[in-house]
Amino acid sequence: MSQRSYFRDAPDPQNDTLERRQFAERTVLALQEVRRQSESSVAGLIAPWGAGKSTALAMIIEGLKGHATDPWIVVDLNPWLYSDADSLQLGFFVALREALPSDAKWNRSRERIGNFFTAISPAGKVNGLVGVDASTALEALGQKIAGDMSANALKEKAEKSLRELEKPILFIMDDLDRLTPDELLMVFKLVRLVGRLPNIYYLLAYDEKTLLDLIQQTNIASGNRARAHDYLEKIIQVRFDVPALRPQQKAGLINSAMAEVMDRYEVESREEDIELFSRIYRKYLANTLTTPRSINRYFAQIDSLYETLNKEVNFIDFALITFIRTFEPEVYKNLTGLWRAEITGDAGSYIATRNESATDREERWHQMLLSAHVDSSDAPGVYELLCSLFPRMTRDRTSSRILEAIAERRGVGDRDYFDRYFAFGVPGDDISDHTLGTLIHSMDDSPVPEAVDAVVGALRTNIARTCRKIRRSLPGHPGAAAQLLPNLADLYASAPHEIFSVDGSPMLNLEYTAQLALSEIPPSSVEDTIQSMNSFPYGALLASNAVQRLREEQSSNIDLLLRSTSHVLAARVTELLRSELASISTHDFRHVHHWRVIAGKQVSDTKLKEALTSGPWTALDFAARNISVATSGQVETLSELNFDILDEVMGLDYFYRELGEFMDEIEEPIVRHRYSDTIENRRRLALSSLKSRRDSDAHR
Repeated sequence: MSQRSYFRDAPDPQNDTLERRQFAERTVLALQEVRRQSESSVAGLIAPWGAGKSTALAMIIEGLKGHATDPWIVVDLNPWLYSDADSLQLGFFVALREALPSDAKWNRSRERIGNFFTAISPAGKVNGLVGVDASTALEALGQKIAGDMSANALKEKAEKSLRELEKPILFIMDDLDRLTPDELLMVFKLVRLVGRLPNIYYLLAYDEKTLLDLIQQTNIASGNRARAHDYLEKIIQVRFDVPALRPQQKAGLINSAMAEVMDRYEVESREEDIELFSRIYRKYLANTLTTPRSINRYFAQIDSLYETLNKEVNFIDFALITFIRTFEPEVYKNLTGLWRAEITGDAGSYIATRNESATDREERWHQMLLSAHVDSSDAPGVYELLCSLFPRMTRDRTSSRILEAIAERRGVGDRDYFDRYFAFGVPGDDISDHTLGTLIHSMDDSPVPEAVDAVVGALRTNIARTCRKIRRSLPGHPGAAAQLLPNLADLYASAPHEIFSVDGSPMLNLEYTAQLALSEIPPSSVEDTIQSMNSFPYGALLASNAVQRLREEQSSNIDLLLRSTSHVLAARVTELLRSELASISTHDFRHVHHWRVIAGKQVSDTKLKEALTSGPWTALDFAARNISVATSGQVETLSELNFDILDEVMGLDYFYRELGEFMDEIEEPIVRHRYSDTIENRRRLALSSLKSRRDSDAHR
């Protein structure tokens, strides 16, 4: 954590960065003038919670006690310590007696004050000070009262003594806004009625809004705000309003704290991140971060929880999420609950809201924010903040460029980093970016089996997420790329071969990662690397898919990559050409298609034609093997016959002649997407499809 104590909430008069000393000095002068004009008065020190009342109060007390010509006696009377009005009165008079000068000539004055208190106290015990039974003391004082003197007479004697004081006494009562309504009225009764004595003054410190809320709950105001305000004006004769933070002061506190925390964690500032925070601060955060306490509270949360995420998330995004967590807890809870699907771009949520207009979407979110107890004046700012962090909330900010930029900066709006912001660390099923980067760096110099195993372990836990992170760490590390590729080939066999997935297709992510890795390896490693990939059942197919993409990008090593990939595919197809097609698996036959693409049809089709005309391949099984497979979730069904391959290799007429007799036996067309992948089903679907095509061609 940083050197600054953001959790400190005690007065700090020695650290006057907000010009509170000036205010305190002016308040001291004003109190001197109040003393000159009145025997007793009640003043209010007013500021919202956390605005620095206690610090200003400490400075005022210091100025009054240490005044060069007219010092004051200052007494701190804490109403919280007293359980009822009688106890508070006892505490007041005890404190008053103790505040009087200690020399012998004031003994009589102390006795008069005690007599006055005894006269106005109810009979019986007075249990005021915590743990003290004052009844015995009061009985002793009562015995000294002569005859049946009235309370007014005793008060006059006490007042006469107090007028002789050289130093006025100021009772400080802080945090009145933390009392209950009844306790507050008890204090007001004391300072306006019982305690209005010569040379006795009061300074009450409170948050006015909260105090008015309390008075409004009493019978005095009966829920009427104006009456509560009028009542408070009768109590307080002089107002001292602690100056609110000026915009420059707020900005100074926030800039200073932000710079300190960023320096502490060596955060690299990015222009777009700083601009994001500045924009959101101006439009929303500034309305909440209005007091030193709120600012300190905010940065205390950042400072105490960012350390475990340093370099693993975006600092500014973390700071903004922390603001939501600290000041809008219901919104924060919903981010990982009811709203998660929409803000992270879940397909189901997208489909449900895809026809929604921007105006309707904003209005819907406004209502959702109000339901999460966001103040209506803050709802637009919160909405803009959420849209900035989670661009999938708006349809016009979901371009691949924007989403890739969020991933690059480890933003909370990226699905790979979202959970880190709410777990305050890297979840157990994830791998930290720092760890992954270190592993890849270590693999670059020489083979490190432990590092490879760690990366592969992360891949097995979550292929799509780890592949995306590898692609951000791998550039510039050819050695690591060469070591990873065979392992990617191994995983390619077991990865779900589906194009769509909510988390991203594992199959496609492996292909994209292999594409990048192949582009990183030097020419001298290409052949050996491709051979290593080919040692796994799906290795040649992964290499082929990656190389096809590199060819579109005109990669620098593309000719060498094509030759090496063509070589391993040709070797696999050569083995297939010696076997009957019925015994070849769907997976193995895919090598034929890839060979045609990589080596070129002029190379491949001659060999395929020879296998059909000279054996051991047959026309029916060749057609059957050229039916594609559709995948839905984990279910694979036969799809469509690839007429183009049949036409390019032999011509469709060849198949019509060879299979015409079998085609004529098909009475009803076979419905595709209903049959599992067996050679028998392939044959039936091939014959049905060829018959439909032949009949269609005949009627043209």
